[in-house]
Formats: sequence, C-alpha cells, structure tokens
Amino acid sequence: MILFRNFTVRDWLLFSGNLSMFATSLLYIAWWVAVFRPGAAASRSVSAALLIPAFLTGFAAILLFVFGVRLPFDVRPLVPAGRILIAGLLLYVILLAVSIYAFHRPVTSELFIMILWAAGELCALSALYTAGRFGTPAAVVLKLLVLAATVSGFICYLRYYHLEGTASFVDGLIPLVSDAFVTAVFLVLHAFA
Repeated sequence: MILFRNFTVRDWLLFSGNLSMFATSLLYIAWWVAVFRPGAAASRSVSAALLIPAFLTGFAAILLFVFGVRLPFDVRPLVPAGRILIAGLLLYVILLAVSIYAFHRPVTSELFIMILWAAGELCALSALYTAGRFGTPAAVVLKLLVLAATVSGFICYLRYYHLEGTASFVDGLIPLVSDAFVTAVFLVLHAFA
C-alpha cells in the first residue's frame, strides 16, 4: 500500500477537510478538559485560545468538504450530498424535538454540531465512494462508525444535565473523543486507499 496513492483534487480537499475536522476535535477536547474537568479553573483567555481556533478549523473543514463534494463526477453519486444534508436537517429537527419534549433537555449547540459533523462525514464518504476511492467494505465500516458515534453522542447529550461532577465531565467527553476517533480512522483509510 502506498500512502496518498493517486490522490486527486477531490481527495486532497476531502482529506484536508477531515484533517481540519480532526484538529477541531482535538482543540474542542482540550477546551472541554481545561474548562469542565472537575477542579478546573481555566480563564476566559485560555477558553478563547482553544475555542477560536476550534471554530476556525471547523469552518475550514466545512468549506473543504463543500468544495470537495461539489466537484463533478463521471457517474451519478449513489447518495448525493444534498440528500444527506436534507436528511441531516430533518434528523436534527426530530432529535431536537425529542430532546426538548420527551427528555426536557435544554437546547445547546452540541446537538447541531453533532449532526453537522455526521452529515459532513457522510457527504465526504459518499463523494469518495462515488469517485472509486473507497470500496464497499471501507464505506460500510465508516458509515457504521459515524452512526455509532452519532448515536452515542446523542445519548450522552440527553444524559449530560442529569449528571454531576466527574460523571458529567466524562459524559461530555465521550462524543468528542468518539468523533475524533472516527475522523482519525477516516483519515487513515483515505490515506491508504
């Protein structure tokens, strides 16, 4: 296996997008640990020093994903990015309603970020599968990992306000680490595809 074998412009855009997403995850994990670890007393400047670059790398990841999935294909995508984004929006609305009305969970940005991450990863995966970069086994593994991370993240999202101390800190950390892990697996599989 050769690293970055025959990478196209699409490959580089989507790989760079996932690399930016991985950096975002690491920065967000660092922020969570600095601010929410029991006994932590991070200043506003430390918090900002971690959140601002996390926001910027996350925004860069979104742009890179958009440019990568919008490049023309020789064949029609099995699942176009537009359908994935619409499904993600519908899923967000449904999960938001469930979290508010069934679980009385206060609305925070984490649910939107979680669904946006999953939709971005699935759009990138669909584009790479359509372009022939990933075969069916790798695509299925990555889809299942994205699904597992999203489901576990939603469960943690629902539980967070019912926990205290170390339990709430760990509960908030689980989705961040899960997403970072899935993104890292995606990067490795893509680099060697």
